[in-house]
Amino acid sequence: MGWVAVTNGVLHVTLTNPPAGTWPDFHLHSHLGLSFSANRKYRVMFRARATPKRQIHPAVYQVNNGEYISIGGPPGPLLDQVALARDADVNLVSFSAPNCWTSPEQPMDWRPLDDLCRQIVEVNPKVLLVPRVNANAPDWWLQRHPEALMVYDTHQPGHFASVSHRAYRAVAAAHLEQLCRHLTEAFPNHFAGVHPCGQNTGEWFYEGSWERPLSGYDPATREAFRAWLKARGDTNFATAEAPTADERRAHPNGFLRDPVPELRLIEFARFQQREMANMVLALAAAARRGSDGQKLVVFFYGYQFEFPPLANGAPTSGHYALTPVLQSKDIDILCSPISYFDREWLGTAPCMSPAESVRNAGILWLNEDDSRIHLDTRTTEHVQEGGLVNLRQTQQVMLRNTAQAALRGFGTWWMDLPGEGWFNDAAIWEEQKRLMPVEHAMLKRARPFTPEIAAIVGGDSMCHLTGGSGVAAKPLIYDARAALGRCGAPYGQFTLADALAGKVPAKLQIFLAAWSLTPSERRALTVNRLPKITRGWCYAPGYLLPDRADIAAMNEVTGFKHRTVSATSTEVTPTEAGRKVGLTQPWGPKETIQPLFTVEANPAETLAAYKDGSPAVAVRHSQRGLDIFIGVPALTPELVRAVARMASVQLFTEENAAVWVAERFLSIQAHKNGPFVIQTGRSHTVVDALTGASLGRGPSLTLPMEAGEVRVLRY
Repeated sequence: MGWVAVTNGVLHVTLTNPPAGTWPDFHLHSHLGLSFSANRKYRVMFRARATPKRQIHPAVYQVNNGEYISIGGPPGPLLDQVALARDADVNLVSFSAPNCWTSPEQPMDWRPLDDLCRQIVEVNPKVLLVPRVNANAPDWWLQRHPEALMVYDTHQPGHFASVSHRAYRAVAAAHLEQLCRHLTEAFPNHFAGVHPCGQNTGEWFYEGSWERPLSGYDPATREAFRAWLKARGDTNFATAEAPTADERRAHPNGFLRDPVPELRLIEFARFQQREMANMVLALAAAARRGSDGQKLVVFFYGYQFEFPPLANGAPTSGHYALTPVLQSKDIDILCSPISYFDREWLGTAPCMSPAESVRNAGILWLNEDDSRIHLDTRTTEHVQEGGLVNLRQTQQVMLRNTAQAALRGFGTWWMDLPGEGWFNDAAIWEEQKRLMPVEHAMLKRARPFTPEIAAIVGGDSMCHLTGGSGVAAKPLIYDARAALGRCGAPYGQFTLADALAGKVPAKLQIFLAAWSLTPSERRALTVNRLPKITRGWCYAPGYLLPDRADIAAMNEVTGFKHRTVSATSTEVTPTEAGRKVGLTQPWGPKETIQPLFTVEANPAETLAAYKDGSPAVAVRHSQRGLDIFIGVPALTPELVRAVARMASVQLFTEENAAVWVAERFLSIQAHKNGPFVIQTGRSHTVVDALTGASLGRGPSLTLPMEAGEVRVLRY
């Protein structure tokens, strides 16, 4: 990594590019006993010169028993950005904060946390603080409890304690409760809530989930898994082990687990989801107790649309036990970053979660907007994550993303991810000021965001995916949001549980993942189907029952008669009937995907076909409404538009664009240059919601727009 030398009283540090791209920390230790007086400020000064130009982040720490406690450092851009937010009338501040979790032998010292809070309060006396604190076990605790460490299929321990280790769970909850009590007492008018973070990137999915190593081989996980199996009536629980890595990566029956020979694998996937959810619930209850039920409790959790590209498959993530989390009375806000797919300049900024179902549960969904704006200096990641190249693109993306949050009823925060001042520019905050009238109007909305298109995912279905199933699940679930977001009408994201309960009123309901359904769930789909509802059934709807895989059982769900089809490619081509409804281009993964299904349908019902001529997309009217079978595991904007017309969904434009609508407000980002025809559906004056300028009259309005331009209209 480099070498260090002292020449003529000057410290020289020579670095070489690190293999993983992460630059190391350098610590200069003093063994001198320094004494400091209370309530005094001290200044540490030094000079630094770098060749070539680079950023450094100096800080001063006290080291106690191996624990680094921050004493101070340059203020950095945080306080400047707090001031810019203040001037834009944004008083809620989320910030990374020390958790002050030291060993019992050390006296409790909240000073690092308190000092940071006080600095923020000094900048904005009206600030509401939501510190993000690390709930992972500290090093001193792990050294005393090495058995708590996660273990991987490589037999190597990880860096974090297993969420199944009950002692870790208990002490983490106890410290969080103590921290919340302290902040409630120390900052009663400013402490708004707490955001406990842990596991991979602090977001409560299993460490290393994006990589190949599989976790779950530590003693705590084994014992918890056995208890799980016992509670579920498994007579062989006492000797149960986690499935082997080879078993978890294999797909002997294709990309879906067979409930009979692969039941133990399915159970382990379900178990891992519930263990992570239980960890979140334990911490949430502790935060609620520590704040006497008066402060907000925030968690990263519920990324049910985001994990299909995982190397090991979505079932290894831990985010698919959302139902008990939504039932909790101890959680106020769930959040995630904006999806790392399709967030770029000409994107749609998809949400990771079934956010509308989170709202239905009485919990606020919040988008963390860590868009790689033009002030991001990290060249490689900037390009990789769809980075923005100039201020204008940044302004357009921030307006697009924040308008979406306002219209859908989300919260949002702008995240300076590396703490380098991404939002330290007043010109960016002008977009927030411009949007403020729309946000105020949304506070008076008559009803929640109610789109006519719904994307629906069943969490238990995702637990039936095999390792490496991303080739099928990625285009169907992860990538589908790009198609939905460009179709010209707004859409919402829901859980299967809400659909079963009749809580999804959308005219067009697209079931992206509903291949695992119990008999009672099948009945609920029939009983709670609202009149005049169109349902799109993707890939393998109803194929899996608790005790078998059954092609015939799919008929009960879709109304079609199904059979399997073998194909070296799942790419499909529009038929004559498909071209009549607007399908023009072939689409779909070109890989072999098994199992793969077709249906019996006549030519007039068949909108697209596999290469052997078998129906891949088919429609059927019946007394229960319109059902559309979408066997190809992929959506396109024109396919969504075609089925939306069949469902009598209002399309606000026929062009690819990011469109969100609520309470007669419409946000649109153009994805190309040219005139855009906007169909408002109302013979009423249309005005620019940000300036008040009249733009014409509906129900049809033509607007000249440039690629990337964002307009917010009131009609």
